[in-house]
Amino acid sequence: MDLALYHPRHGFYTKGPIIGRPNGQFNTNAMYHAFAFTLYLAIQQAEDTLGEQLRIVEFGGGTGELAANILSYFPSARDYVIVETSPALRTLQRQRGLRSIEKADDLDPAPTFVLGNEVLDALPVHRVMGDGSGHLLELYVGVGGDGELIEWPDSPSTPLLAERLQGENISLGRGQVAEICLELESFLRAIAKLISKGWLVLIDYGDEAEQVYSYQRRNGTLRSFRAQRQTFDPFDYVGEQDLTADVDFTALQQAAGKVGLNCATRMRQGTWLKCLGIDRYADHVQDRRQAESEIEQLTSMARLGSSFDVHVFRTKDLPDWPSLHFV
Repeated sequence: MDLALYHPRHGFYTKGPIIGRPNGQFNTNAMYHAFAFTLYLAIQQAEDTLGEQLRIVEFGGGTGELAANILSYFPSARDYVIVETSPALRTLQRQRGLRSIEKADDLDPAPTFVLGNEVLDALPVHRVMGDGSGHLLELYVGVGGDGELIEWPDSPSTPLLAERLQGENISLGRGQVAEICLELESFLRAIAKLISKGWLVLIDYGDEAEQVYSYQRRNGTLRSFRAQRQTFDPFDYVGEQDLTADVDFTALQQAAGKVGLNCATRMRQGTWLKCLGIDRYADHVQDRRQAESEIEQLTSMARLGSSFDVHVFRTKDLPDWPSLHFV
């Protein structure tokens, strides 16, 4: 998965894909101006709480559309940085006049608001399988005699895979396939180092470990998408299709705690956006009908409102979330 998505030359993200094209089967939050407007409100609330301006850092900024839209609501220039591994996407972001860097290590610690929209689901995963006797096998990928990619089970490449499931009291059934992301902690640690004080907002799809690894999902959650359509085979069009897997929210919370980030809140995207004041967006545009359509798409529990969860983490001695009183 790492090579398929991030190979320096042939990786899907390396080539600078446009996610969420018009007329595609799947929508993304970043497509909607109402989403950017509401994140602008979130940043304002955070700054009002601290009484100072925050640096804004976005991980995985895509084409830069979301960043550009967020910045359009600020009355003056802001320190907004995108951390982007893809050279092609960095080029697209810079063409929009955005500051884009490859590694978070290039940033010094500062008061910061960090945003990651649909980033965690694209972190590389290990695919594993239960053997029916309580042991774990890992699924490896190679090239068969006919030149096609093949998959086979063998002993795990690292004991960390079994330790993760054991720590979550998860036991896979015979033949049950699952995905495990071991990069959550290192990803969050890099973020924690750049926030002297502030908040981290992660928006993604997934569930608690007991649901992600339930037998109802015995084939795992790895999905592949090409040209805005699900292809159902990760071995087809390697480097030309997106690969994603559901985020293990139990592991996410544990990893955040290990790097010194406290959970401020977690809720469905629709509820969070409503609490922030997304309905105000309709008062800021001329086409009110279009605005209301965007708000419905982003907040309805029949649409994106229930597809994504929002996890907000904070550094110590900060309130759980600025200015919000949940109902």
